[in-house]
Amino acid sequence: MAPSAIIAPSILSADFATLGQACSRTIEQGADWLHVDIMDGHFVPNLTFGPPVVAKIRSHVDKPTQSYGRGTFDCHMMIAEPKKWVKEFKKAGCDLYCFHYEAASSTAAESPEGKSDEKTSPRELIRYIHDQGMLAGIAIKPATKVDVLWDVLDAKDAKERPDVSAKNGSHDQQMTRVAQLT
Repeated sequence: MAPSAIIAPSILSADFATLGQACSRTIEQGADWLHVDIMDGHFVPNLTFGPPVVAKIRSHVDKPTQSYGRGTFDCHMMIAEPKKWVKEFKKAGCDLYCFHYEAASSTAAESPEGKSDEKTSPRELIRYIHDQGMLAGIAIKPATKVDVLWDVLDAKDAKERPDVSAKNGSHDQQMTRVAQLT
């Protein structure tokens, strides 16, 4: 049996002049989540939204009342230093913080102005995101082999694994799908 679908349109296709209303209308018209592509101009060449824009659109879309609920902001962080921005995006209204594996071993600093010679790891970053009260996701660039995710997906401690929606299958079912990709 196929898992139920979650409809999460990207807000990059919205009218930026009326972004808040466009996001609200998208949820009213049946979308489950909003996919918010965050690009910093470093990890990827494009530049999109920061925490202030996410906070403004959050004021137009109700926070979900449960994990994976309607109104979830799925923030896809295409940024060079993902740990630095976790708390800022939490405050802005992010519900699911999905970072790129390729950027996860960057600075362990915990704020945009923070400095640290220490590095974080994908597992440490997932734990940190969970500790902030958000769902965690991990993405890879098209050229990255999916095999790099095994260490993260096989973590014994659930706080060090990306989240899996119960309505979209168990961790074991998700692992079977990943195995099929390799």
